[in-house]
Amino acid sequence: MISRRYFLGAAGGVAATWLGVDRRELRQALEDAAHGVSLDPPAPFRVLTAQAARDLDALTAQILPTDDLPGAREANVVRFIDQALAGFAGDRRVLIEQGLRDLAAEARRVYPQAQSFADLTVAQQIEMLRALDASGSAFFEEVRQATLVGMFADPSYGGNAGKVGWKLLGFDDRFAWQPPFGDYDA
Repeated sequence: MISRRYFLGAAGGVAATWLGVDRRELRQALEDAAHGVSLDPPAPFRVLTAQAARDLDALTAQILPTDDLPGAREANVVRFIDQALAGFAGDRRVLIEQGLRDLAAEARRVYPQAQSFADLTVAQQIEMLRALDASGSAFFEEVRQATLVGMFADPSYGGNAGKVGWKLLGFDDRFAWQPPFGDYDA
């Protein structure tokens, strides 16, 4: 069993692939996400259906669960992913949508009492996600990367709500840095 902090550090580099897109597209998608989250009630999802968003929420909550620290739900990761799929990550939309449909179908097949992945118990969800991870699922890896980006992106763009991801890492977000920057400048 690896620690949550180790997982975040190791997976952060992998998540950088989500940021390897055109900066203008990324900025626009992130601004759209920020606007959608700021509305009361929040804007409807742009890509995800209500059921897909529910299943994606359950999935991302298992990737970065809420425990004594905030997780994907507190960071509005599903809203961030939806906005990304409508914009800069549009080329990943088919993979995510098909993966969510397949995940729900597999949940119904394995657990006939469930209508979708979100209806499963936490233990059942974890069991299914471990199987996906072990199979090398491109869908699962894509969602894992998107979850990390949504957790640690600049909160002004719709993810990392309340700077929960930055607080988790201990990041000091003073955007007016001045010397000395550390021991080496002292």
